Amino acid sequence: MINKTHHLYDSSTSHASVTFNHDKNFFYPILGDSNLMKRIKQQIRFASEVNFPVFISGEAGCEKKDVACNIHYHSARSRDPFICVPANLHNAQTYRDYLCHCIEQIGNGSIYLEEVDKLDPSFKDELIFLLTQDSFQDALRKNRIRLIVSCTEPFYNLPSEQQFIAKILGSSVPQFNFHLPALRERKQDIEQHIQYILSRFERQVLFSDDAQEQLKEYEWPGNISQLQNILLLITSLDQTEITADDLTRLGLCQKATPKIDLIEHLLHHDQSSWNNMHPALTKALLFLSEHFHEDISLSQIAAASYTSASHLSYLFREHLGSSFKTMLCQLRIREAQRLIMTNPLIKITDVCMSAGFGDLSHFEKMFKRYTGCTPREYRQEQRREHDYFVAH
Repeated sequence: MINKTHHLYDSSTSHASVTFNHDKNFFYPILGDSNLMKRIKQQIRFASEVNFPVFISGEAGCEKKDVACNIHYHSARSRDPFICVPANLHNAQTYRDYLCHCIEQIGNGSIYLEEVDKLDPSFKDELIFLLTQDSFQDALRKNRIRLIVSCTEPFYNLPSEQQFIAKILGSSVPQFNFHLPALRERKQDIEQHIQYILSRFERQVLFSDDAQEQLKEYEWPGNISQLQNILLLITSLDQTEITADDLTRLGLCQKATPKIDLIEHLLHHDQSSWNNMHPALTKALLFLSEHFHEDISLSQIAAASYTSASHLSYLFREHLGSSFKTMLCQLRIREAQRLIMTNPLIKITDVCMSAGFGDLSHFEKMFKRYTGCTPREYRQEQRREHDYFVAH
């Protein structure tokens, strides 16, 4: 990320008095006026006022580390160190040594464990071993260290990792969880990010209307990190105005093309829309189409596709612009809508189970996220339409 003064609400906020063993201007600001980002800012404010461990989820390239930093520097610990333990250290022993060194060196500060769901199994073993040692827990308590942990998926999407994460955060201790939305879910904030990043590059670049639209409509699978890299490349062109054709020629963003409704094709087992994709992705989509009602994981679908989970995850993002979990959730929500449309008198609990959701509250939350209304509201609307057609 670009070096910059970190802040919560605007670029004028700074922390000149903070004692920090890294560059205090390192962190990216929490920008955006969308409802999603207003909620995130409120959650940051709340998390900074309580003293519980924090769990932050969000796709790679989102501002998870910067959210963690904001929580730390808006808390009573703001004059104490904030240290990130990255997930990409050389080996498990290095990871363990670095974490132990951090515990010894900071007092009353915060330690941020980055993307623990992506850790190599040997790293996870070292982390669990440390956290189950009384001496390590004593050091955490003695130095009054706050743990902030991040993952690339929400907690409820990580059934195989929940026990592991609970051991990190402490199963008997309250914890504050929240999810940082992908950039494509807050497109109205993209212009603000572009203006900020260009101001840090100290470059003035004008985008034509069609270029602005193209930047806003792009899916940004790499989120803020990708946006920064693209804008850095644009500024290197030394052009005062950028058009959509410029973006396309540079390969930065492809012009929007009509999209098939892949979810609908999956529901109807119509393979024509994905037969020409990567062979592993073709197998994965066929498996997903046939088994989305069931309790399936990325590992299972990868095994059925004869590839690794990490490679399959890459294929989903690269070719479909979506994660496996997101597509699975959208598929189940679309099935839930179909069930309600077919039978407006159906019980919501039956819809939940039939569509593949095991938890009613999670189903209701996801349904509202993707449709804008609750399952009951949607069912009521379908009942009204059904009654109208019957009457006429």
